[in-house]
Amino acid sequence: MQFEYPLQWPAQQPRTSRENKARFGNVSIYRASDELFNELRLLGATDLVISSNLQQKVRGDGFYSGQRVEDNGIAIYFNLKGDNKVMACDKWDRVEHNLWALALSIKAIRGLERWGGSEFLDGLFTGFKALPAGSGMPQTINYFEGIDNLDDLKAKYREYARLYHPDRPDGDIEKFKEMKVQYESLLNNLS
Repeated sequence: MQFEYPLQWPAQQPRTSRENKARFGNVSIYRASDELFNELRLLGATDLVISSNLQQKVRGDGFYSGQRVEDNGIAIYFNLKGDNKVMACDKWDRVEHNLWALALSIKAIRGLERWGGSEFLDGLFTGFKALPAGSGMPQTINYFEGIDNLDDLKAKYREYARLYHPDRPDGDIEKFKEMKVQYESLLNNLS
């Protein structure tokens, strides 16, 4: 296991706009990182890198407990079945709870594998891969023309999501996909 400082957030995953109040009880950074490492080991992950803004122990074998950092995000990079994967979490207002959430997510994924969902598991992890360069999707409408700040971008995105989301009866999946590609690209540029 290797630790990477500062946090290297995956480019394809948008950041959480507002953190939620921690809800996993009294979990220490040490316990959460140990549990995450154990779940990844049981999954069969190799070449594990945990990226965060946490200060490492001098020995390099973990983090000091009780730390408070400005950015509570955690990103884990690993190899699984010959493919490089990344998972990240910044949903919670305490870094140890983001570590714990990732551990629980890996545990749930391992459950899918045990319960006969291994084909589903392989497909699920493709969502955690980096997007290929250029989506190959023709862009006919510039949904975010003239937008030059994050607040306006997010507001416009919500507006289009309400219009085009495929879960809506009158949604348009093709327009939604095209709009989302443009949104994520502009989000990365503005961040």
